[in-house]
Amino acid sequence: MTTEQLKEQFLGLLTINPPNSEIGLLFNRAVESGVLDYENEEEESYRTAKIIYHAILCEMAQHWKPLDPINRSDAEKLKRYL
Repeated sequence: MTTEQLKEQFLGLLTINPPNSEIGLLFNRAVESGVLDYENEEEESYRTAKIIYHAILCEMAQHWKPLDPINRSDAEKLKRYL
């Protein structure tokens, strides 16, 4: 596979599974959960937004975690370079 073919496959995967829609759903779920007391945050603070973003990315990573042990190992190796 060439780099160009890999780019096409990756873009195709993003088209089929657009991350923005999942991020939006998870954001709404986070806000509606009542877990975070964001009403008392300073207006200019990104603290709560960063916490929500981190939790969303972790949840999405779990959803897309490779099942095959070899693929999981390759993903762990790759994470060291990102």
